[in-house]
Amino acid sequence: MTPPLFDLTGRVAVVIGGVTGLGHAIALGLADAGADVVPSSRRLPEVEKAAAEIEALDRRSLRAASDVGDRASLQALHDAILAAFGRVDILVNAAGITEKRPAVEISEADWSSILDTNLTGTLLASRSFLRRRSALSSGVNQ
Repeated sequence: MTPPLFDLTGRVAVVIGGVTGLGHAIALGLADAGADVVPSSRRLPEVEKAAAEIEALDRRSLRAASDVGDRASLQALHDAILAAFGRVDILVNAAGITEKRPAVEISEADWSSILDTNLTGTLLASRSFLRRRSALSSGVNQ
């Protein structure tokens, strides 16, 4: 393990889309800096693999799949993390999809799918995790 640039010991981080690409690298970086990290994705086998990598760094993790297009799925993830860790300190939205072909060849349906995952998914995940924090800081129960 390399010396961290900053210390996140005792923090709980969630990385939506944390099992591949940049999200995976971010999840491992947060764990390397001392955070307990929950990587999430729709694919449970990949979540389990990423969680095992985080645990190999002597950090806690949780094996819970979620879908950024499904509010109930994100809320279930949020609730499972609160039950296991008691809080969430860091949320990283890294879920995303793309089409690797010229834009003129992408159908409107495919374009909508990209926007739903990359933009609306970020909004839904942020709302699921930040709504409770806003309620707690304002004294409102949700």
